[in-house]
Amino acid sequence: MLQATGAQPSPESGPIRVVIVDDHAVFADALALLLDREPRVEVVGVAASALEGVDLAVGCEADVVLMDVGLPRIDGLEGTRRLRKLRPEASVIILSGFDRDELRAEAERAGAADVLTKGFIHDTVVDAILDSVRGDNADDLSGRDGLTDRN
Repeated sequence: MLQATGAQPSPESGPIRVVIVDDHAVFADALALLLDREPRVEVVGVAASALEGVDLAVGCEADVVLMDVGLPRIDGLEGTRRLRKLRPEASVIILSGFDRDELRAEAERAGAADVLTKGFIHDTVVDAILDSVRGDNADDLSGRDGLTDRN
């Protein structure tokens, strides 16, 4: 995981506000349902493009944005760069179908807090969200093998 780049909510501030950005509606809806079971997390919006997701995250004052890397028009890395300029206190976690070292390096440069591989997301997404806002992050993503090291 990258160095902490986002908000530091306290227990008194309520649940962590999350926006999901993914152009696959079934995946986004399933992820929202999964997160709805976690009382420390509140899904405040779902978007199908990076542009829509950035606007939504700024408008909803999201603490964490789960951003798919492969989005139409502009990809999730460019969306991350834009969001970090507009709302630097928000953490961004990049979602990808594949775990590649070069993606981790690009995500770090864009300002992402972490990269999650979609195939492993079910058991680890809540921990990644909590870690991204608490600052429980390693210095960088290099050497990580997807989320398998979280198990």
